[in-house]
Amino acid sequence: MTAAIFFLSASLSWAGEYDLEIPEAKKNPWELGGKLEFGYIFHQLDQESAAYRLKTFNEDERDQLSEWRTLLEWQGGYRRESFRFFLSAHHEYDQTDWGEEWTHRVYQGYFSITPSPRLTVDIGKKTFLWGKGYAWNPAGFINRPKDPDDPELSLEGFTAFSFDYIKSYAGGGLTTVAVTPVILPVFNWENTSLGESGEVNYAVKLYFLIYDTDIDLIYYGGPSQPDSYGVDFSTNLKENLEFHGELAWQKGVRRVVLDSSGRMSVSEEDQTGFLLGVRYLTASETTFIIEYYRNGAGYDRGEIEDFFAYQEAVYSRFLAGRDPSVMTNLVNRTRAYYAQKNFGRDYFYFKLSQKEPGGILYFTPWAAVIMNLQDFSFSLSPGLTYLPSANVEFAFKIIAPIGPPGTEFAEKQDDLRSEFLIRYYF
Repeated sequence: MTAAIFFLSASLSWAGEYDLEIPEAKKNPWELGGKLEFGYIFHQLDQESAAYRLKTFNEDERDQLSEWRTLLEWQGGYRRESFRFFLSAHHEYDQTDWGEEWTHRVYQGYFSITPSPRLTVDIGKKTFLWGKGYAWNPAGFINRPKDPDDPELSLEGFTAFSFDYIKSYAGGGLTTVAVTPVILPVFNWENTSLGESGEVNYAVKLYFLIYDTDIDLIYYGGPSQPDSYGVDFSTNLKENLEFHGELAWQKGVRRVVLDSSGRMSVSEEDQTGFLLGVRYLTASETTFIIEYYRNGAGYDRGEIEDFFAYQEAVYSRFLAGRDPSVMTNLVNRTRAYYAQKNFGRDYFYFKLSQKEPGGILYFTPWAAVIMNLQDFSFSLSPGLTYLPSANVEFAFKIIAPIGPPGTEFAEKQDDLRSEFLIRYYF
C-alpha cells in the first residue's frame, strides 16, 4: 500500500512538473483557392437542326467544330472576428473555328458581419442556392439556372442585402428555425435581369429542421416579377437513401406561344412546377440520382412540334431569298423558348456513378440521362474522372442528343459533343 501511494504521488508530481498548456493555433485570416482548367471540346454539328441554323445562318457551314477553353475560377477572402469579406471570380477564354471570346465575371463579392452566433448579415453580390433538386430547382427563384448537363458548375450571384437568423430548440421534433430575408435592388449595371433600374425585389426563406427533415418555405416578388411561392424538403429515409422535392407556384407569369405559322400569342397564367428525387448510395459506393421535374413554364409536345415547324418554314424562306433579316427576326421571336435550358414540360433525370471500380484508386466513371417525357427525345452523357493527386483532375465526357426531327434534343446544335478537361485545384 505504501509503495502504491509512493508511485502515485511520484507520477502526480512528474505530471505537474511537465504538463504544458498548448496555445490554440492562430488562424490565418486570409483564404485563397480555386481551379485552373484547360479543355478541348469537339462538336460534331447537326446541320439540319434548328439550333444550328439559328446560330450559323451568317457563318460558313461546317459539320465539325473544335473548341479550346482556358478557365480560371478563384475565391478569396479575409476573416477577422465577426467580420468577413469574400470574393470569387470567373475568367474564361474560348477559341473556336468561328472566333474567340473572353469572359470576365465577378461571381460573388460581399461583406459579412456576424454580431452573434445566431445572426449573420451579408451585403454585396452573393450566390443563392435555394432548393433541394440536383439538376433543376423550380423553387430557386433567386438562383441562376443550373445547366442539367453539368449541375455542379459554379454560378454567378445577385447583388443583395440579406441576413440569416437562426434559433435552436432542445428536445421535441422541431430543433432549428431560421429566417433569411433578401432585398435585391436593380441598377443599370447589376441585377438587370430582375427588372428595370430603380426597382426593388424581395425574397424570404423560412427554414425548419423537424425530425431530421429539412423544410424551406420561400417567397419571391417585385415590381416586374410574379409573386412566387415555394416549398422544398429533404430527408433521409435510411442512412444511404435521401428523398427530396420542391414545389413552386407563380402568379400571373407572362407566357409566349408560337404556332406553326408563326402567330404569337401572349398571355398571363399561373404556373405550377415541382420536382421529386432520390439519391441512393450502395455498400459498394455506387450512387444513383433519379429526379422527375415538372416545368411550370414549359411547353407540351404539340407546342414544341409547332415551334420547330415554324422554324423550318422560316429557314426555307431564308434559303429562297438569302435575306438575313428573316433569320434575325426568327432569333428574336424564339427567345422566350431558348431562354430556358430545357423548355419542355416533363423531364426525367438519371445519373449513375461508381467510385473506384475494380479497386482503381481515384477513378470514377459515370453516366447520365436527361429525357423529355412528352416527345421522348433525350441526352445521353457517359463520362469519367481521375484524380492522380489531391489537386489534379482529368475529366472526360460525351453528350449525345438523341431523338426524331422536331423533338427537343434532336434539334440541339450538336449531334455529338465530347470534352476532355484537365483541372488544377489550389
